[in-house]
Amino acid sequence: MKTIMLTTLILISALCSQAQTKAPEQRGFWVVESNVNKPKVQTIRFYTDDAKLIYEEIINAKLNLKREKTKLALNQLSNKLNENRDNHENKKLIALAFNLKR
Repeated sequence: MKTIMLTTLILISALCSQAQTKAPEQRGFWVVESNVNKPKVQTIRFYTDDAKLIYEEIINAKLNLKREKTKLALNQLSNKLNENRDNHENKKLIALAFNLKR
């Protein structure tokens, strides 16, 4: 009886469990810098995998980097910037992504 119940329990748990989805591969990285004297002004820089600067923007808002949504948005921007390395100057990509005043 124990064997049947244990086998049934294992089968049910195997059927109900889901495989974890693989996170998309991260290209490059980003860095957010702020100053103690001006906490609402942040500089966000995006780099390639080999640490070459590809985009920089200064925003007049404080991003909450503890939120997963903010990290995900910055990661997506990093991936896009690394895919097409065209001239991204004066485009205010971060202000557009987070609906900030320009």
